[in-house]
Amino acid sequence: MKKIHVCLVSDQPIPNLTTVLQFRPDTVVLLYTSDKKAQKDRLEKVIKSKGFDVEGREIHPYGMGNVISVCESIIGACPGCEISLNITGGTKIGTLGSFQVFYSADLPIHYVNTRDHEIIQVSPEERTLPIDVRIPIKEYLAVYGFTVENTTRDTSPILARRAATEALRDLAIRSERSIGILNGSFPENLEKVSFPIETNSLDAATLAIVPILERHGIAVAGRNGGLRVDTLEHANYLRGFWFEEYVYMAAKAAGTEEVALNVVGQWEATGKKPPRNEFDVMMSMGNRLFFISCKTSNPNRVKEGGEGIGKEFLYELDSLGDQALGLFGKKMLASARSVTDEYVKKRAQVMGIQILDRNDLANMKGKIRQWLTA
Repeated sequence: MKKIHVCLVSDQPIPNLTTVLQFRPDTVVLLYTSDKKAQKDRLEKVIKSKGFDVEGREIHPYGMGNVISVCESIIGACPGCEISLNITGGTKIGTLGSFQVFYSADLPIHYVNTRDHEIIQVSPEERTLPIDVRIPIKEYLAVYGFTVENTTRDTSPILARRAATEALRDLAIRSERSIGILNGSFPENLEKVSFPIETNSLDAATLAIVPILERHGIAVAGRNGGLRVDTLEHANYLRGFWFEEYVYMAAKAAGTEEVALNVVGQWEATGKKPPRNEFDVMMSMGNRLFFISCKTSNPNRVKEGGEGIGKEFLYELDSLGDQALGLFGKKMLASARSVTDEYVKKRAQVMGIQILDRNDLANMKGKIRQWLTA
């Protein structure tokens, strides 16, 4: 018996992709309004990549009769088929019209409850099904219009220099001033610098961990109280990437389904230069996406004109999160230094952004686990 699954396309594509992957129909019919064609096209591309046949049917956003007619034609075109409906998305008219047709035909109607990780069958009989499929980060982002071009695939160097990363974490706990000095000791535009380089002089607390950096081939003591660094990779690591690696390892240990470091790609756009972005650490769990932006710069610094840099961190994170995470995604700002600006703290709370800072470094894994399951 042929299985057909009908979905209503909206700005939240993950519930549609969830039921498609769980029910595995022979054909997926995407009901979309003209203003949601781009969302339909992205969703269709991902669904087809998973091996399903897909058909798009345009409906009027506020025409009940049209929605009813389209749904009746889908059912009538395949007598004896096993046909079901996902009503999680779409306009109210689209939802009401499709519900009416499928309810009258005594056909299964489903709603995806992402928050509780379940699919609710609302008709013919009520029952709940646990979601038992996992949507990879790459596909999750693809249905929101972001094409992943690269992530950190080889994590063996990260694990190999774990002791150095933890030494830098301990340095931040003991003296966040030292982290500021380390960041500022490197020249701007490292990509344009010829290596090896020698940094500016460092404080005693930072110089105390030089033996650990030497053992891992990251840097050696310089001639003038600084460090000699031989590669761009190690310079970027010392200037702040160490903290992304530390957060990544904590996220992996926190028990998520998938963790990705440095997710780089571009957004769908019609112009010659589509916008590009990089996500520091991303995690998926329960078909929800979690994004952590990692910072080692001073979040309390006030720029010329009175604008706080911590405020910039929040707006950047909020904007990226809104584009990529969907309704049930979560955002975190992780700072290797203390966040003391009360405005930033209150604004983060309003935006739904969790902040972890220097005070949380010693138990980053536990704090991330609490955040994931809250």
